[in-house]
Amino acid sequence: MSLLRGEKFDPCLLSSIQDDLLITKILLIHHPDCRYKIDSRQLLLLVESTMHFISPKFSYPQSNCMNSWNIEVSGLEEKIGYTIKKISHEILCKCHEDGDLHEETMMLFETLSPYRWDAKVVLTLAAVVSIYGEFWLIMQLVHHNTLAALTAALRQMPIEINMLKIQFKALNLLIDTMIEAANLILDFECLPLQQQLLDDYTIVATKSKMYITIYWILRSSISCASQIADFRTMKDNQVHSHSITIASWTLFSLAYKLSGLCNDFREKLRTCQTQIGRRFPEKIRDLFKVSHFDNQEVLRVLFSLKNDLPLKDSSREKYCGIQELENKVVILLISKPELFPAEKIFYLVQRMHDHPLHKKIGESYTVLWVPIPSSHTWSLTDEMNFQFLSDSLPWFSIRSPWSLHSAVINFIRQEWSYKDEPVMVVLRTDGAVTNLNAIDMVWLWGAKAFPFSTSREKELWEQENRILQLLIDGIDPLLTNLVEEGKHFCIYGSDNVSWIREFNDTLNKVKRAGIQLEAIYVGYRNPSKDAESILDINIEENLSISLYTTKMKLFWLRLESIKNSVARVEQAAHYSSSLEKALRLLDACETSNDWMIVGKGSSTDVIILKGREVQECLNLLPELAENVAKLGLFSAIRCAMGSPLPVKPCYHDEILPSEEGLTEDTVFCSRCKRPVEKFVVYLCNVTESAEQQAKID
Repeated sequence: MSLLRGEKFDPCLLSSIQDDLLITKILLIHHPDCRYKIDSRQLLLLVESTMHFISPKFSYPQSNCMNSWNIEVSGLEEKIGYTIKKISHEILCKCHEDGDLHEETMMLFETLSPYRWDAKVVLTLAAVVSIYGEFWLIMQLVHHNTLAALTAALRQMPIEINMLKIQFKALNLLIDTMIEAANLILDFECLPLQQQLLDDYTIVATKSKMYITIYWILRSSISCASQIADFRTMKDNQVHSHSITIASWTLFSLAYKLSGLCNDFREKLRTCQTQIGRRFPEKIRDLFKVSHFDNQEVLRVLFSLKNDLPLKDSSREKYCGIQELENKVVILLISKPELFPAEKIFYLVQRMHDHPLHKKIGESYTVLWVPIPSSHTWSLTDEMNFQFLSDSLPWFSIRSPWSLHSAVINFIRQEWSYKDEPVMVVLRTDGAVTNLNAIDMVWLWGAKAFPFSTSREKELWEQENRILQLLIDGIDPLLTNLVEEGKHFCIYGSDNVSWIREFNDTLNKVKRAGIQLEAIYVGYRNPSKDAESILDINIEENLSISLYTTKMKLFWLRLESIKNSVARVEQAAHYSSSLEKALRLLDACETSNDWMIVGKGSSTDVIILKGREVQECLNLLPELAENVAKLGLFSAIRCAMGSPLPVKPCYHDEILPSEEGLTEDTVFCSRCKRPVEKFVVYLCNVTESAEQQAKID
């Protein structure tokens, strides 16, 4: 039997000096190719899943990582399955040789030299388990499937394996121990910033233990393959042979040896985790205190220390690295795994991905979704929500958010004030934070808010001059059409059915007087169960146009975003007329349940009324129909709510910027509220130095 080959080198008797010599030899044949990137964790989960169907000892991994059997690989010229097949073939060839087991193990190290330490181990395990799984599958079907029986006959495999329980127990125990050791190695290799956060003694001691453990995993894999090869060629009369019993105890002794190494390595790993857990939070904080050339270092520390391909790009259906985000403004969308209700998700996609400006500047920014559950653990529901949404959203998401380091999550919660409500943290192209929450900007301006910094928010308010359009942008095609057609319309809200009826009765009188004013009902803030009934009454009695419930939610979302945004920039952009109108609108909505805002198309002028003012205004409008024809609706309303217009002109003049002064909209006098006559004034502001320079030229 191949397990009984003589051993010229016995690592069981290694001294510390021999340990060092062995490690030196292993390191000399370790030449990792940085281009070779294999998802070792996912491949190991596939190995464990395979063993689950061979031995009941193995539980099936309950992880959403396993919803896809594709192992992510980059840099390899061949498929991962072909690589595993080559390794399994090499191991099987060694099983039929009478060479030294230690030398064969070192030869296997040479074959695996281009791969990282974790990949060496997992590829070897995958090769062994694929051999074992193929054998076990035929044995399970041999009495029930003709093809399996014929295949077993062609390979001269034993028909009865019930007498080999001890041998299978030994084999399963050894593979189980190898998988346990592999998980520890992956845990160590995934530790963030080892060279920076671990002291020299700890990292040297731990890596030395890891190298020896990897040696024994590879050595044990050859022994496992030898045992499986013996099973495949064993005659029925060999089941109780002395050599089979010795081979079984050899596997038991290997499992015992490897188990002891696991215990030692686990202790070293805990020491490393303790040191990193103590130093990593400070490292993250310091990361944002210094300037960087690009965003790669910041993103690597936050999201890419445990995985070379930490991002999921659903639009291209692939996993990718953080280099995909280089030279871009990165918006970290941090939320619970369920993100938003459906209507908000669609609206967010509309604002950021389907926005007209996205085609022009879409390559300059990207959204990266970072889901964090409320609890410290991921539930099955959390995983299912994340998996569904991350497959559907047209931007990047963290591929395995449950693997984020606890220090990163704590930093997000503490330093970025994440409190389970969605936030959008903006990272500049150099990784610096320019906005701790740009979500209100995104709701209000969408892609127009690029680069989504706090200074950009102030600029937008200073430039904004159409509060009505800001209030309704992108909510409903009906509202968009009213704006594009330049019609007068009003938006009103109330939670009082009687008031709504009275409002619409009065509005009908206004329309009969020849004044065209369309009304749209948008519900009220924080609607109760009565909201649906009010909407039903509005529709049933044909009182006025009503937004659907989901569109109403978007309207109040925008209004809430205006409130939040105004609170941030009120002092810095105090001279914005739009900001003043927004404050009046917010005051009307918060101090009265009954309110109305009147606007026309894309006009910069709006009228905001609340409570009794609404009814008083509408009651007076029919009597002022003549004024409406002469002055326009806005001036007529202002007349209705104030003193009569003076008989003579007030001769007040105003100088407006050229862009605003040349607008086609009617401009009203700020003093008497009547339309003003337009003149064009040319102002010479050429300096003397400029004139002299012109003469010289």
